[in-house]
Amino acid sequence: MTHPTEEGLSPNPSARTIGIVWLSYMVIGLLGAVLVRGLVSVNDAATTAQNIVTHADQYRASTSLDLVSNIVYIALTALLYGLFRPVNRTIAVMASFLSLTGCIVQIGGDFLRLAPPVVLTDPQLAKVFTVQQLQATARLGLGLYNHIFEVSFVLFAFFWLCLGYLILESGFLPRALGWWWIAGGVIGLAFLWPPLATAIRPALFVGGAAELAFPVWLIVKGVNIARWREVARLQ
Repeated sequence: MTHPTEEGLSPNPSARTIGIVWLSYMVIGLLGAVLVRGLVSVNDAATTAQNIVTHADQYRASTSLDLVSNIVYIALTALLYGLFRPVNRTIAVMASFLSLTGCIVQIGGDFLRLAPPVVLTDPQLAKVFTVQQLQATARLGLGLYNHIFEVSFVLFAFFWLCLGYLILESGFLPRALGWWWIAGGVIGLAFLWPPLATAIRPALFVGGAAELAFPVWLIVKGVNIARWREVARLQ
């Protein structure tokens, strides 16, 4: 049985590539959030409905960007598996499964976001239902989307815990990053009971900060190649 030489053994894709893909996901997601900002009023179904109808193209663009960002994150999940597989294959598979499931849940939620502009602009529905009923239906779709999003956060919280463990065990990345991700995962579990997540909302930024710091580190510093090779050769 032959083994690759030490010089030929390296993360594929590179840490920098993973970091760039990760930041691309964040930019796409942020743009999607910016487009829909101000369109949805939590306590006013009529205003929300009017905003969606008036800015239907902007609203649909935001939904499309959400879909694209999830597709990019699925690709990112595969790249992270390749990076951390030598550390612990079982935990890397678990992390990938949790991340993939979280993305699928969010994509399912995006279908509910597509409903309001359809419901509010369909002339056939307007003949059968009152304006208030259509507005309430649109608001219901958005409310369900928010709850589905909270479910996905629980899945991603467990993903963060797994990834934090892999970073700690790797030896080719700073342990501080691993503890940071674990802290974000523990706090993210607050979405198991949404009122708790609402109460500690400022603390939730720990996970967001970790998800920004990690790709920046991968782009600027990368990984300890010698240590990665050492871990990979042990597999």
